[in-house]
Amino acid sequence: MLSMLNVNTSNKWTRALWEPAAGVAATKSCVALSDLQGQHDFQLVLVDESATPSRLKLFKGLRTVIESVLADVPSGIASFVCDLGKAESTCLAVACGASLLIYRNMKPYYRYKVPQKDILPSESELWNRLKQGKIQKGQLIDGLKQLHMEHSIGVMSYQSQQLLTLDPDASTTGGGGESMQNAFIEFVLKKETRGEGDGDVQLQNVQITCLATIPRNQSQTSAVDVLILGTERGSVYFVDSQAYTLLQHNTIAAVPVKMLPVGHFDLAYRLIVCTREHDVFVLRRSGRGEFSVNSFFIREYPFDVVLCASLLVFATRKRCIVFYSLKGRRQNSIKFEHNINDIEQFYYEPKQYNGVLVALVNEIHLYVNQLRVDTIRMDHPIEWIRFGRMGREEGVLVIATVGGGLCVKIFRRVANFEESRLTTTAQRKPTKNTIELPKKSRTFVDQSLRERQNVQLLHQIYQRDWFMLKWHATKTFAELKTGRQGGGGLSLPTADSDEPIQIQYDLLGFGPLFRLKIRLVASKKLDGQNRWMAFVFNADEYIFTDRMIPIPRPLMPNRPVTLCTDIRCLHPEKQLVEEEVQMLLCREERARPVWTANFQMPLSELEII
Repeated sequence: MLSMLNVNTSNKWTRALWEPAAGVAATKSCVALSDLQGQHDFQLVLVDESATPSRLKLFKGLRTVIESVLADVPSGIASFVCDLGKAESTCLAVACGASLLIYRNMKPYYRYKVPQKDILPSESELWNRLKQGKIQKGQLIDGLKQLHMEHSIGVMSYQSQQLLTLDPDASTTGGGGESMQNAFIEFVLKKETRGEGDGDVQLQNVQITCLATIPRNQSQTSAVDVLILGTERGSVYFVDSQAYTLLQHNTIAAVPVKMLPVGHFDLAYRLIVCTREHDVFVLRRSGRGEFSVNSFFIREYPFDVVLCASLLVFATRKRCIVFYSLKGRRQNSIKFEHNINDIEQFYYEPKQYNGVLVALVNEIHLYVNQLRVDTIRMDHPIEWIRFGRMGREEGVLVIATVGGGLCVKIFRRVANFEESRLTTTAQRKPTKNTIELPKKSRTFVDQSLRERQNVQLLHQIYQRDWFMLKWHATKTFAELKTGRQGGGGLSLPTADSDEPIQIQYDLLGFGPLFRLKIRLVASKKLDGQNRWMAFVFNADEYIFTDRMIPIPRPLMPNRPVTLCTDIRCLHPEKQLVEEEVQMLLCREERARPVWTANFQMPLSELEII
């Protein structure tokens, strides 16, 4: 039963019919808006997977008028023109397994099989001998298991892979019936040899994952298209839609899941391929016939792509859409609070509006010039959207909701976006300014010529300077390491003096209580006279636990001696400047100190009670 759409929506869309009980379960790749009957009446066609087997349905409005049963679950559908200048020659391609089913007027017309990779001869022989009755089903399974041990299961056909993954003890009726493996073998023999009499069993190891079309050499709606197929093994096939022959075959190092063609096959084109591994491949053919394959990585994990004006818009798993130029340069990104369910190009030809529709949980956002200009709100969660011509209307938005609901919304002919606001905002948007480079002077040209002619010499000079820099840095660090560490100890006495002692000190703490640790290492045995470590400081600011610390005798060579004393700041709340403390190494019967050093006491923290 049809009812009027009752949602909080934008006034730029007319209220359309809403069928919550349509019971349609379809994926975005299996939905199209096309004029299949050549009457300039565009209709909704989709594959309904709500029941088994799947059914290809053609709608008149939201009512099913034609349906056809499919033998396999399709991976995508696409409408295309196969005769030049004849709009009534529009056909429908349905990708099922390794075959491309062609429908004309919603009736089966032709079946194109994708070229298979090299099937193992021994595997084909096992299936053919079973069909001829020379071996039993158990021998077939044992032979396939032996091939599995000798080769990788990835090089075997999909029929053999599925057979080996079935439980040998499972039965079709849950107990006592025919085993699942035997039933599957009978299904394969019946399906793959149907209509071929005593021919060989047709095994498959290539599956179609995505489908697209590209104009051959014209941009008109009645121009002949070329079919593009992406397969599970990373192959991309270009198929002639008139003779159904292979025009071109390319291979990428990933599994394609979404393809977006731009241009014309015979002239120049770019094919943007989103892959299961989240890499993006660009297959490019220039006007001079040069072909190249490039790739780039999007860290947000893209799963869909549409063309908006001259920008590529990627929908990602990390709740954002990313804008890229056709040359693969990142331009901008928009972040959302919810997951992105779908993305669709918005092109309204009467007013030349070109934007992108982003379907979130219960909302659809419309962006034009990377600015959000409209919002459609729904009462039910959105599953996918499709924008295009339907009936005789230009801008129609088909929305599928979770649970099988369908609704149609029409863009108003009198709807108008604030062009002045869009233009002003777009002008205010910061852009990347090019760097103004000065003109090449005579000195610059001579220097460049010298660098090109003396590449090896300049590299040697660079290596020498780089080595000297590292050597000086290492030497300086070694000197600081032996003479100054932590708070900044300094070793002034040398091995030639009568006091060959290395001294290092560390000041620990934030205040008001500090601890001073002094480490002494003698390079030879020192005995005889007494030695002390004395401190000169401001007694109004600090108190030392030991103003003079005796050094034990004798000092053995390379045996470190550690001295400690506590320092307390008397007035941390009044401290304004860093006070200086002097350390003196004194020796008996010597008037002048053997060694002196100064260090700054840091400003003390307040005492925590």
